[in-house]
Amino acid sequence: MSLISALIDQLADNGIDTYFLVTGGAIAPYVDAIGQTARVKYYCFQHEQGAAMAAEGYYRASGKIGAVLVTSGPGAQNLINGICGCWFDSIPCLFITGQVNVKESLDSIESRPRQLGFQEMPVVSMVSTCSKFSCKINNVSEVASVFSNAIMSMTSGRPGPAVVDFPVNIQMDCAPDQFCFKIEKYSEPEVVIPSEVETLVREAKRPLVIVGNGARSAKEELAAWLNVPFVTTWAAVDMTSHDHPLRVGSHGVYGDRVANYALQNADLLIILGSRMDTRQTGGNLSLCSRESKRIMVDIDSEEIAKLGERGFPIHVPIIGSVASFIRQVSISSPHEWIDTLATWKEAFGVETTREGNVYPFLSNLNLPEECIIIPDQGGNLIWTMQTMRLNGKQRLFTNLGNSSMGWSLPAAIGASIGTNGKVPIVCIEGDGGIQMNIQELRTLASLGLPVSVIVLNNQGYGIIRQFQDSYFGSRYTATSSSDVFGTSDGIDFKKIAEAYGIQSFRSLEVEVTTSGPVLYDAPIDSTQKIFPKLEFGNSLENMSPYRTELHEHMIVKPVAPNAASGWVK
Repeated sequence: MSLISALIDQLADNGIDTYFLVTGGAIAPYVDAIGQTARVKYYCFQHEQGAAMAAEGYYRASGKIGAVLVTSGPGAQNLINGICGCWFDSIPCLFITGQVNVKESLDSIESRPRQLGFQEMPVVSMVSTCSKFSCKINNVSEVASVFSNAIMSMTSGRPGPAVVDFPVNIQMDCAPDQFCFKIEKYSEPEVVIPSEVETLVREAKRPLVIVGNGARSAKEELAAWLNVPFVTTWAAVDMTSHDHPLRVGSHGVYGDRVANYALQNADLLIILGSRMDTRQTGGNLSLCSRESKRIMVDIDSEEIAKLGERGFPIHVPIIGSVASFIRQVSISSPHEWIDTLATWKEAFGVETTREGNVYPFLSNLNLPEECIIIPDQGGNLIWTMQTMRLNGKQRLFTNLGNSSMGWSLPAAIGASIGTNGKVPIVCIEGDGGIQMNIQELRTLASLGLPVSVIVLNNQGYGIIRQFQDSYFGSRYTATSSSDVFGTSDGIDFKKIAEAYGIQSFRSLEVEVTTSGPVLYDAPIDSTQKIFPKLEFGNSLENMSPYRTELHEHMIVKPVAPNAASGWVK
Protein backbone atom coordinates (compact mmCIF):
# COMPACT_ATOMS: atom_id res chain seq x y z
CA MET A 1 0.00 0.00 0.00
CA SER A 2 1.29 3.50 -0.75
CA LEU A 3 2.41 5.58 2.21
CA ILE A 4 0.05 8.43 1.39
CA SER A 5 -3.00 6.19 1.06
CA ALA A 6 -2.24 4.61 4.42
CA LEU A 7 -1.67 8.03 5.99
CA ILE A 8 -4.94 9.43 4.63
CA ASP A 9 -6.80 6.46 6.14
CA GLN A 10 -5.10 6.90 9.51
CA LEU A 11 -5.84 10.62 9.61
CA ALA A 12 -9.47 9.91 8.72
CA ASP A 13 -9.63 7.34 11.53
CA ASN A 14 -8.56 10.17 13.84
CA GLY A 15 -11.24 12.56 12.57
CA ILE A 16 -9.25 14.49 9.95
CA ASP A 17 -11.04 13.83 6.66
CA THR A 18 -11.48 17.27 5.05
CA TYR A 19 -8.74 19.01 3.07
CA PHE A 20 -8.34 22.61 1.94
CA LEU A 21 -5.72 23.02 -0.72
CA VAL A 22 -3.88 24.70 -3.55
CA THR A 23 -1.96 22.11 -5.53
CA GLY A 24 1.66 22.24 -6.71
CA GLY A 25 4.56 20.01 -7.68
CA ALA A 26 5.89 19.20 -4.21
CA ILE A 27 2.45 18.22 -2.86
CA ALA A 28 1.12 16.56 -6.03
CA PRO A 29 1.46 12.93 -4.76
CA TYR A 30 -0.66 13.71 -1.69
CA VAL A 31 -3.25 15.59 -3.75
CA ASP A 32 -3.45 12.73 -6.24
CA ALA A 33 -4.06 10.25 -3.42
CA ILE A 34 -6.90 12.20 -1.79
CA GLY A 35 -8.55 12.43 -5.22
CA GLN A 36 -8.68 8.62 -5.24
CA THR A 37 -9.95 8.20 -1.66
CA ALA A 38 -13.72 8.17 -1.30
CA ARG A 39 -13.76 8.64 2.48
CA VAL A 40 -12.24 12.11 2.41
CA LYS A 41 -13.26 15.42 0.82
CA TYR A 42 -11.12 18.14 -0.66
CA TYR A 43 -11.78 21.75 -1.62
CA CYS A 44 -9.63 23.78 -3.99
CA PHE A 45 -8.92 27.42 -3.21
CA GLN A 46 -7.44 30.21 -5.27
CA HIS A 47 -4.75 31.20 -2.75
CA GLU A 48 -2.99 29.32 0.04
CA GLN A 49 -3.87 31.88 2.70
CA GLY A 50 -7.52 31.52 1.68
CA ALA A 51 -7.28 27.74 2.18
CA ALA A 52 -5.73 28.24 5.63
CA MET A 53 -8.39 30.70 6.75
CA ALA A 54 -11.14 28.44 5.42
CA ALA A 55 -9.78 25.60 7.55
CA GLU A 56 -10.00 27.86 10.59
CA GLY A 57 -13.61 28.78 9.79
CA TYR A 58 -14.34 25.08 9.28
CA TYR A 59 -13.12 24.24 12.77
CA ARG A 60 -14.93 27.13 14.42
CA ALA A 61 -18.23 26.09 12.84
CA SER A 62 -17.95 22.31 13.15
CA GLY A 63 -15.45 21.55 15.90
CA LYS A 64 -13.59 19.30 13.46
CA ILE A 65 -9.93 19.70 12.56
CA GLY A 66 -9.21 20.38 8.90
CA ALA A 67 -6.02 19.73 6.98
CA VAL A 68 -4.40 22.18 4.58
CA LEU A 69 -2.22 21.01 1.69
CA VAL A 70 0.16 23.31 -0.19
CA THR A 71 3.35 23.02 -2.17
CA SER A 72 6.85 24.10 -1.14
CA GLY A 73 8.37 27.57 -1.28
CA PRO A 74 5.74 30.19 -2.11
CA GLY A 75 2.93 27.81 -1.22
CA ALA A 76 4.25 27.35 2.30
CA GLN A 77 5.13 31.04 2.64
CA ASN A 78 1.56 32.02 1.77
CA LEU A 79 0.30 29.88 4.66
CA ILE A 80 2.01 31.84 7.40
CA ASN A 81 -0.76 34.41 7.76
CA GLY A 82 -3.31 31.63 8.29
CA ILE A 83 -1.03 29.67 10.61
CA CYS A 84 -0.60 32.77 12.78
CA GLY A 85 -4.36 33.27 12.88
CA CYS A 86 -4.79 29.76 14.31
CA TRP A 87 -1.88 30.19 16.70
CA PHE A 88 -3.05 33.40 18.35
CA ASP A 89 -6.70 32.28 18.60
CA SER A 90 -5.94 28.70 19.76
CA ILE A 91 -7.36 26.88 16.73
CA PRO A 92 -6.15 23.35 15.96
CA CYS A 93 -5.40 22.87 12.27
CA LEU A 94 -3.05 20.50 10.46
CA PHE A 95 -0.87 22.19 7.83
CA ILE A 96 1.01 19.89 5.45
CA THR A 97 3.59 21.51 3.19
CA GLY A 98 5.28 19.75 0.31
CA GLN A 99 9.05 19.89 0.31
CA VAL A 100 11.82 19.14 -2.17
CA ASN A 101 13.32 15.67 -2.53
CA VAL A 102 15.52 14.82 0.45
CA LYS A 103 18.54 14.46 -1.88
CA GLU A 104 17.98 18.02 -3.16
CA SER A 105 17.61 19.50 0.30
CA LEU A 106 20.09 21.67 2.15
CA ASP A 107 20.00 19.00 4.84
CA SER A 108 21.91 16.70 2.48
CA ILE A 109 25.02 18.89 2.16
CA GLU A 110 27.45 20.65 4.50
CA SER A 111 27.82 23.93 2.61
CA ARG A 112 25.20 26.58 3.22
CA PRO A 113 23.94 28.14 -0.01
CA ARG A 114 20.66 30.01 0.29
CA GLN A 115 18.81 27.29 -1.56
CA LEU A 116 19.56 23.91 -3.13
CA GLY A 117 16.30 22.43 -4.41
CA PHE A 118 13.85 24.39 -6.56
CA GLN A 119 11.39 26.26 -4.30
CA GLU A 120 13.12 24.91 -1.20
CA MET A 121 12.63 26.91 1.99
CA PRO A 122 13.18 26.17 5.71
CA VAL A 123 9.53 25.70 6.67
CA VAL A 124 10.09 24.43 10.21
CA SER A 125 12.33 27.29 11.32
CA MET A 126 9.96 29.84 9.78
CA VAL A 127 6.85 28.55 11.59
CA SER A 128 8.37 27.29 14.84
CA THR A 129 7.32 30.39 16.80
CA CYS A 130 3.71 30.34 15.60
CA SER A 131 2.80 26.66 15.84
CA LYS A 132 2.42 24.12 18.64
CA PHE A 133 4.30 21.52 16.63
CA SER A 134 6.48 21.75 13.52
CA CYS A 135 8.61 19.00 12.05
CA LYS A 136 10.22 17.99 8.78
CA ILE A 137 9.94 14.31 7.90
CA ASN A 138 13.32 12.81 7.01
CA ASN A 139 12.40 9.21 6.23
CA VAL A 140 9.44 6.87 5.95
CA SER A 141 9.90 5.39 9.41
CA GLU A 142 9.14 8.78 11.01
CA VAL A 143 5.79 9.42 9.32
CA ALA A 144 3.49 7.71 11.83
CA SER A 145 5.16 9.23 14.89
CA VAL A 146 5.34 12.73 13.37
CA PHE A 147 1.64 12.83 12.53
CA SER A 148 0.72 11.22 15.84
CA ASN A 149 2.68 13.88 17.73
CA ALA A 150 1.18 16.61 15.56
CA ILE A 151 -2.37 15.58 16.44
CA MET A 152 -1.61 15.17 20.14
CA SER A 153 0.04 18.56 20.24
CA MET A 154 -2.87 20.30 18.49
CA THR A 155 -5.50 18.89 20.82
CA SER A 156 -3.84 18.83 24.25
CA GLY A 157 -3.60 21.77 26.62
CA ARG A 158 -4.11 25.07 24.83
CA PRO A 159 -4.97 24.13 21.23
CA GLY A 160 -3.11 25.42 18.20
CA PRO A 161 -1.84 24.56 14.72
CA ALA A 162 0.68 21.92 13.70
CA VAL A 163 2.90 21.99 10.61
CA VAL A 164 4.39 18.94 8.89
CA ASP A 165 6.98 19.50 6.16
CA PHE A 166 6.75 16.51 3.82
CA PRO A 167 9.42 15.83 1.15
CA VAL A 168 7.92 14.80 -2.17
CA ASN A 169 9.99 11.63 -2.58
CA ILE A 170 8.85 10.30 0.83
CA GLN A 171 5.24 10.99 -0.14
CA MET A 172 5.73 8.59 -3.06
CA ASP A 173 7.16 5.76 -0.95
CA CYS A 174 5.44 2.59 0.27
CA ALA A 175 3.92 2.30 3.73
CA PRO A 176 5.96 0.35 6.29
CA ASP A 177 4.45 -2.75 7.87
CA GLN A 178 1.82 -2.14 10.58
CA PHE A 179 1.55 1.55 9.76
CA CYS A 180 -1.02 2.98 12.17
CA PHE A 181 -1.56 5.48 14.96
CA LYS A 182 -4.49 6.05 17.28
CA ILE A 183 -4.71 9.20 19.37
CA GLU A 184 -6.40 8.97 22.72
CA LYS A 185 -8.53 11.98 23.61
CA TYR A 186 -6.74 14.26 26.02
CA SER A 187 -8.54 15.07 29.26
CA GLU A 188 -7.52 17.92 31.51
CA PRO A 189 -6.81 17.04 35.17
CA GLU A 190 -8.93 18.62 37.88
CA VAL A 191 -7.45 21.89 39.07
CA VAL A 192 -6.71 22.50 42.73
CA ILE A 193 -8.77 25.40 44.05
CA PRO A 194 -6.91 27.52 46.64
CA SER A 195 -8.83 28.19 49.85
CA GLU A 196 -8.50 31.93 49.18
CA VAL A 197 -11.03 31.59 46.36
CA GLU A 198 -13.87 30.70 48.73
CA THR A 199 -13.04 33.70 50.92
CA LEU A 200 -12.93 36.15 48.01
CA VAL A 201 -16.19 34.84 46.56
CA ARG A 202 -17.98 34.94 49.91
CA GLU A 203 -16.86 38.49 50.76
CA ALA A 204 -17.41 40.06 47.34
CA LYS A 205 -20.08 42.76 47.19
CA ARG A 206 -19.67 43.53 43.49
CA PRO A 207 -18.49 40.34 41.73
CA LEU A 208 -18.20 40.24 37.96
CA VAL A 209 -17.36 37.28 35.72
CA ILE A 210 -15.49 37.79 32.46
CA VAL A 211 -16.36 35.02 30.01
CA GLY A 212 -13.69 34.41 27.39
CA ASN A 213 -13.29 31.97 24.53
CA GLY A 214 -11.40 29.57 26.78
CA ALA A 215 -14.72 28.89 28.52
CA ARG A 216 -16.35 27.68 25.30
CA SER A 217 -15.65 24.00 25.96
CA ALA A 218 -17.60 24.35 29.22
CA LYS A 219 -20.49 26.25 27.64
CA GLU A 220 -23.30 24.02 28.91
CA GLU A 221 -21.94 23.83 32.46
CA LEU A 222 -21.30 27.56 32.45
CA ALA A 223 -24.90 28.36 31.57
CA ALA A 224 -26.10 26.72 34.78
CA TRP A 225 -23.26 28.18 36.86
CA LEU A 226 -23.61 31.87 35.93
CA ASN A 227 -25.51 33.28 38.89
CA VAL A 228 -23.64 36.58 38.96
CA PRO A 229 -23.40 39.50 36.55
CA PHE A 230 -21.03 38.82 33.67
CA VAL A 231 -19.50 40.40 30.61
CA THR A 232 -18.32 38.57 27.51
CA THR A 233 -15.22 39.16 25.46
CA TRP A 234 -15.72 39.48 21.72
CA ALA A 235 -14.35 35.95 21.33
CA ALA A 236 -17.19 34.69 23.53
CA VAL A 237 -19.90 37.12 22.44
CA ASP A 238 -22.14 34.32 21.12
CA MET A 239 -21.94 32.05 24.16
CA THR A 240 -25.14 33.39 25.71
CA SER A 241 -28.19 35.24 24.52
CA HIS A 242 -27.77 39.01 24.58
CA ASP A 243 -30.98 39.32 26.62
CA HIS A 244 -29.66 37.11 29.43
CA PRO A 245 -30.73 39.00 32.56
CA LEU A 246 -27.25 38.93 34.10
CA ARG A 247 -25.30 39.78 30.94
CA VAL A 248 -24.03 43.35 31.18
CA GLY A 249 -22.49 43.51 27.70
CA SER A 250 -18.98 43.37 26.26
CA HIS A 251 -16.22 45.47 27.75
CA GLY A 252 -13.16 47.06 26.24
CA VAL A 253 -11.81 49.75 23.95
CA TYR A 254 -14.81 49.49 21.62
CA GLY A 255 -17.15 47.86 24.10
CA ASP A 256 -20.34 48.92 25.86
CA ARG A 257 -20.13 51.81 28.31
CA VAL A 258 -22.24 49.95 30.85
CA ALA A 259 -19.98 46.87 30.65
CA ASN A 260 -16.93 49.08 31.21
CA TYR A 261 -18.60 50.68 34.22
CA ALA A 262 -19.32 47.24 35.64
CA LEU A 263 -15.68 46.25 35.18
CA GLN A 264 -14.36 49.47 36.70
CA ASN A 265 -16.58 49.23 39.79
CA ALA A 266 -16.28 45.50 40.50
CA ASP A 267 -14.55 44.42 43.70
CA LEU A 268 -13.97 40.87 42.42
CA LEU A 269 -13.19 39.77 38.88
CA ILE A 270 -13.38 36.11 37.96
CA ILE A 271 -11.71 35.82 34.55
CA LEU A 272 -12.60 32.61 32.73
CA GLY A 273 -10.49 31.76 29.70
CA SER A 274 -9.68 35.28 28.54
CA ARG A 275 -6.18 36.60 27.99
CA MET A 276 -7.22 40.16 28.88
CA ASP A 277 -5.36 41.92 26.11
CA THR A 278 -5.22 45.71 25.85
CA ARG A 279 -8.31 45.76 23.62
CA GLN A 280 -10.14 44.73 26.81
CA THR A 281 -8.23 46.59 29.49
CA GLY A 282 -7.20 49.79 27.70
CA GLY A 283 -3.58 50.71 27.08
CA ASN A 284 -2.88 51.68 30.69
CA LEU A 285 -3.55 48.44 32.56
CA SER A 286 -3.11 50.04 35.97
CA LEU A 287 -6.34 52.00 35.40
CA CYS A 288 -8.40 48.89 34.66
CA SER A 289 -10.71 47.64 37.44
CA ARG A 290 -8.53 49.45 39.95
CA GLU A 291 -10.05 48.20 43.20
CA SER A 292 -10.85 44.60 42.31
CA LYS A 293 -9.35 41.36 43.48
CA ARG A 294 -8.78 39.03 40.54
CA ILE A 295 -9.14 35.30 40.08
CA MET A 296 -8.01 34.14 36.65
CA VAL A 297 -8.56 30.67 35.23
CA ASP A 298 -6.51 29.89 32.14
CA ILE A 299 -4.86 26.84 30.69
CA ASP A 300 -1.84 28.92 29.68
CA SER A 301 0.19 30.15 32.65
CA GLU A 302 2.07 32.67 30.49
CA GLU A 303 -1.15 34.59 29.78
CA ILE A 304 -1.58 35.08 33.52
CA ALA A 305 2.07 35.94 34.15
CA LYS A 306 2.16 38.68 31.50
CA LEU A 307 -0.61 40.65 33.23
CA GLY A 308 1.34 41.08 36.45
CA GLU A 309 4.32 42.32 34.48
CA ARG A 310 2.15 44.95 32.81
CA GLY A 311 0.41 46.40 35.86
CA PHE A 312 -2.67 44.18 36.21
CA PRO A 313 -1.70 41.58 38.82
CA ILE A 314 -3.76 38.43 39.28
CA HIS A 315 -4.28 37.71 42.96
CA VAL A 316 -5.29 34.05 42.54
CA PRO A 317 -3.96 32.40 39.37
CA ILE A 318 -5.50 29.02 38.53
CA ILE A 319 -3.83 27.03 35.77
CA GLY A 320 -6.30 24.64 34.20
CA SER A 321 -9.64 24.30 32.51
CA VAL A 322 -12.67 26.47 33.13
CA ALA A 323 -14.85 23.36 33.35
CA SER A 324 -12.82 22.02 36.26
CA PHE A 325 -13.01 25.36 38.07
CA ILE A 326 -16.77 25.84 37.80
CA ARG A 327 -17.41 22.26 38.92
CA GLN A 328 -15.71 23.08 42.22
CA VAL A 329 -16.68 26.70 42.90
CA SER A 330 -20.14 28.04 43.66
CA ILE A 331 -20.96 31.71 43.37
CA SER A 332 -23.86 34.10 43.84
CA SER A 333 -24.27 37.85 43.75
CA PRO A 334 -25.72 40.36 46.24
CA HIS A 335 -29.05 41.70 44.99
CA GLU A 336 -27.88 45.29 45.50
CA TRP A 337 -25.17 44.85 42.86
CA ILE A 338 -27.58 43.23 40.41
CA ASP A 339 -30.04 46.07 40.95
CA THR A 340 -27.32 48.68 40.45
CA LEU A 341 -26.30 47.16 37.12
CA ALA A 342 -29.92 46.95 36.01
CA THR A 343 -30.27 50.68 36.75
CA TRP A 344 -27.14 51.45 34.73
CA LYS A 345 -28.35 49.37 31.80
CA GLU A 346 -31.58 51.34 31.82
CA ALA A 347 -29.84 54.71 32.15
CA PHE A 348 -27.01 54.36 29.64
CA GLY A 349 -27.11 50.84 28.25
CA VAL A 350 -28.09 52.24 24.83
CA GLU A 351 -25.47 54.40 23.12
CA THR A 352 -26.83 57.80 22.15
CA THR A 353 -23.75 59.35 20.49
CA ARG A 354 -23.81 57.46 17.19
CA GLU A 355 -24.32 59.01 13.79
CA GLY A 356 -24.22 57.71 10.23
CA ASN A 357 -26.07 54.90 8.48
CA VAL A 358 -24.09 51.79 9.41
CA TYR A 359 -25.50 51.37 12.92
CA PRO A 360 -29.18 51.32 11.89
CA PHE A 361 -28.32 49.18 8.87
CA LEU A 362 -26.66 46.44 10.93
CA SER A 363 -29.18 46.72 13.78
CA ASN A 364 -32.05 46.13 11.36
CA LEU A 365 -30.58 43.15 9.49
CA ASN A 366 -33.21 40.43 9.27
CA LEU A 367 -31.15 37.46 10.43
CA PRO A 368 -32.39 33.85 10.46
CA GLU A 369 -33.17 32.25 13.80
CA GLU A 370 -30.07 30.10 13.30
CA CYS A 371 -27.12 31.41 11.33
CA ILE A 372 -23.40 32.13 11.60
CA ILE A 373 -22.24 35.74 11.40
CA ILE A 374 -18.60 36.23 10.42
CA PRO A 375 -17.33 39.81 10.39
CA ASP A 376 -13.91 40.75 9.07
CA GLN A 377 -11.52 43.23 10.68
CA GLY A 378 -11.42 46.98 11.30
CA GLY A 379 -14.53 49.12 11.27
CA ASN A 380 -16.89 46.43 9.98
CA LEU A 381 -15.95 44.15 12.88
CA ILE A 382 -16.48 46.85 15.49
CA TRP A 383 -19.78 48.05 14.06
CA THR A 384 -20.99 44.44 13.99
CA MET A 385 -19.94 43.74 17.57
CA GLN A 386 -21.49 46.98 18.79
CA THR A 387 -24.87 46.37 17.14
CA MET A 388 -25.62 42.64 16.85
CA ARG A 389 -28.01 41.19 19.40
CA LEU A 390 -27.81 37.41 19.36
CA ASN A 391 -30.52 35.01 20.45
CA GLY A 392 -28.31 32.24 21.84
CA LYS A 393 -28.71 30.01 18.77
CA GLN A 394 -26.81 32.30 16.42
CA ARG A 395 -23.02 32.11 16.20
CA LEU A 396 -20.70 35.08 15.70
CA PHE A 397 -16.96 34.73 15.36
CA THR A 398 -13.90 36.22 13.73
CA ASN A 399 -10.14 36.01 14.09
CA LEU A 400 -9.14 38.42 16.84
CA GLY A 401 -5.47 37.91 17.68
CA ASN A 402 -3.97 38.09 14.19
CA SER A 403 -6.93 40.10 12.85
CA SER A 404 -5.97 39.82 9.20
CA MET A 405 -7.96 41.84 6.68
CA GLY A 406 -9.82 39.62 4.24
CA TRP A 407 -10.12 36.72 6.70
CA SER A 408 -13.90 36.51 6.80
CA LEU A 409 -14.59 35.54 3.17
CA PRO A 410 -12.54 32.31 3.15
CA ALA A 411 -13.54 31.65 6.77
CA ALA A 412 -17.20 31.89 5.74
CA ILE A 413 -16.59 29.34 3.00
CA GLY A 414 -14.95 27.01 5.51
CA ALA A 415 -17.80 27.50 7.98
CA SER A 416 -20.36 26.63 5.32
CA ILE A 417 -18.40 23.50 4.42
CA GLY A 418 -18.28 22.63 8.13
CA THR A 419 -22.07 22.86 8.41
CA ASN A 420 -22.64 20.98 5.12
CA GLY A 421 -24.25 24.06 3.60
CA LYS A 422 -27.25 23.71 5.92
CA VAL A 423 -26.73 26.87 7.98
CA PRO A 424 -26.95 30.36 6.44
CA ILE A 425 -23.65 32.21 6.70
CA VAL A 426 -23.52 36.01 6.88
CA CYS A 427 -20.06 37.29 5.91
CA ILE A 428 -19.54 40.96 6.74
CA GLU A 429 -16.57 42.51 4.93
CA GLY A 430 -15.12 45.95 4.38
CA ASP A 431 -14.36 47.38 0.97
CA GLY A 432 -10.67 47.39 1.86
CA GLY A 433 -10.53 43.99 3.52
CA ILE A 434 -12.34 41.97 0.87
CA GLN A 435 -9.67 42.98 -1.64
CA MET A 436 -7.16 40.88 0.31
CA ASN A 437 -8.93 37.63 -0.59
CA ILE A 438 -11.40 38.65 -3.27
CA GLN A 439 -10.21 35.78 -5.44
CA GLU A 440 -12.13 33.38 -3.17
CA LEU A 441 -15.39 34.66 -4.62
CA ARG A 442 -14.59 32.19 -7.40
CA THR A 443 -14.33 29.39 -4.82
CA LEU A 444 -17.64 30.46 -3.28
CA ALA A 445 -19.34 30.53 -6.67
CA SER A 446 -18.02 27.12 -7.68
CA LEU A 447 -19.23 25.51 -4.45
CA GLY A 448 -22.62 27.26 -4.53
CA LEU A 449 -22.72 27.68 -0.75
CA PRO A 450 -25.41 29.67 1.17
CA VAL A 451 -23.14 32.59 2.05
CA SER A 452 -24.41 36.18 2.05
CA VAL A 453 -21.44 38.51 1.60
CA ILE A 454 -22.16 42.04 2.80
CA VAL A 455 -19.49 44.58 1.84
CA LEU A 456 -19.71 47.69 4.02
CA ASN A 457 -18.46 50.09 1.37
CA ASN A 458 -17.29 53.35 2.93
CA GLN A 459 -14.74 54.02 0.18
CA GLY A 460 -11.51 53.56 2.08
CA TYR A 461 -10.06 52.51 5.41
CA GLY A 462 -12.57 54.09 7.79
CA ILE A 463 -11.11 52.96 11.11
CA ILE A 464 -7.68 54.36 10.21
CA ARG A 465 -9.25 57.60 8.97
CA GLN A 466 -10.81 58.02 12.41
CA PHE A 467 -7.40 57.30 13.91
CA GLN A 468 -5.96 60.02 11.67
CA ASP A 469 -8.67 62.39 12.92
CA SER A 470 -7.49 61.82 16.49
CA TYR A 471 -3.73 61.88 16.05
CA PHE A 472 -2.71 63.16 12.60
CA GLY A 473 -4.76 66.28 11.93
CA SER A 474 -7.24 64.49 9.62
CA ARG A 475 -4.55 63.93 6.98
CA TYR A 476 -5.96 60.90 5.17
CA THR A 477 -2.73 59.64 3.62
CA ALA A 478 -3.16 56.10 2.20
CA THR A 479 -6.71 55.79 3.54
CA SER A 480 -8.81 57.81 1.10
CA SER A 481 -10.53 56.10 -1.80
CA SER A 482 -8.33 57.88 -4.32
CA ASP A 483 -5.17 56.69 -2.56
CA VAL A 484 -6.29 53.14 -1.81
CA PHE A 485 -8.31 52.34 -4.93
CA GLY A 486 -7.07 54.96 -7.37
CA THR A 487 -10.54 56.45 -7.78
CA SER A 488 -12.66 58.81 -5.73
CA ASP A 489 -15.74 56.72 -6.47
CA GLY A 490 -14.56 53.54 -4.76
CA ILE A 491 -15.03 50.08 -6.24
CA ASP A 492 -18.18 48.59 -7.75
CA PHE A 493 -18.25 45.22 -6.02
CA LYS A 494 -21.50 44.33 -7.73
CA LYS A 495 -19.69 44.12 -11.07
CA ILE A 496 -16.81 42.14 -9.56
CA ALA A 497 -19.16 39.60 -7.97
CA GLU A 498 -21.05 39.19 -11.22
CA ALA A 499 -17.78 38.56 -13.04
CA TYR A 500 -17.10 35.72 -10.62
CA GLY A 501 -20.59 34.32 -11.22
CA ILE A 502 -22.28 35.48 -8.00
CA GLN A 503 -25.66 37.19 -7.85
CA SER A 504 -25.11 40.68 -6.48
CA PHE A 505 -26.87 43.91 -5.53
CA ARG A 506 -25.82 47.42 -4.59
CA SER A 507 -28.26 48.03 -1.78
CA LEU A 508 -28.89 48.48 1.93
CA GLU A 509 -31.82 46.08 1.64
CA VAL A 510 -30.41 42.64 2.47
CA GLU A 511 -32.09 39.25 2.34
CA VAL A 512 -29.93 36.52 3.81
CA THR A 513 -29.63 33.63 1.39
CA THR A 514 -30.49 30.05 2.31
CA SER A 515 -29.43 28.62 -1.04
CA GLY A 516 -26.61 29.84 -3.29
CA PRO A 517 -24.23 32.73 -2.63
CA VAL A 518 -25.13 36.39 -2.93
CA LEU A 519 -23.15 39.64 -2.49
CA TYR A 520 -24.49 42.99 -1.32
CA ASP A 521 -22.41 46.08 -1.99
CA ALA A 522 -23.79 48.23 0.85
CA PRO A 523 -23.02 51.98 0.55
CA ILE A 524 -21.90 53.32 3.94
CA ASP A 525 -21.23 56.98 4.71
CA SER A 526 -17.56 57.70 4.04
CA THR A 527 -17.50 59.82 7.20
CA GLN A 528 -18.96 57.02 9.34
CA LYS A 529 -17.34 56.97 12.80
CA ILE A 530 -17.04 54.34 15.51
CA PHE A 531 -18.65 55.33 18.81
CA PRO A 532 -18.00 54.86 21.60
CA LYS A 533 -14.28 54.18 21.65
CA LEU A 534 -11.48 54.51 24.18
CA GLU A 535 -8.65 56.85 23.25
CA PHE A 536 -5.23 55.55 24.27
CA GLY A 537 -4.21 56.15 27.88
CA ASN A 538 -7.75 56.64 29.20
CA SER A 539 -9.46 54.45 31.77
CA LEU A 540 -12.44 52.41 30.66
CA GLU A 541 -15.01 54.78 32.18
CA ASN A 542 -13.79 57.53 29.84
CA MET A 543 -14.84 56.44 26.38
CA SER A 544 -15.21 59.11 23.72
CA PRO A 545 -17.35 61.01 23.08
CA TYR A 546 -16.75 61.78 26.76
CA ARG A 547 -19.80 61.59 29.01
CA THR A 548 -18.36 62.70 32.32
CA GLU A 549 -21.86 63.22 33.68
CA LEU A 550 -21.94 59.42 34.01
CA HIS A 551 -19.16 59.62 36.61
CA GLU A 552 -21.85 60.18 39.22
CA HIS A 553 -22.62 56.49 38.85
CA MET A 554 -19.07 55.46 39.73
CA ILE A 555 -18.65 53.66 43.04
CA VAL A 556 -14.89 53.65 42.66
CA LYS A 557 -13.37 57.14 42.38
CA PRO A 558 -13.33 58.03 38.66
CA VAL A 559 -10.28 59.16 36.71
CA ALA A 560 -10.43 62.37 34.68
CA PRO A 561 -10.26 61.84 30.92
CA ASN A 562 -7.03 62.53 29.04
CA ALA A 563 -6.77 64.38 25.77
CA ALA A 564 -5.84 62.16 22.82
CA SER A 565 -2.04 61.90 22.86
CA GLY A 566 -1.17 58.97 20.63
CA TRP A 567 -0.60 55.32 21.42
CA VAL A 568 3.13 55.66 22.15
CA LYS A 569 2.86 58.03 25.11
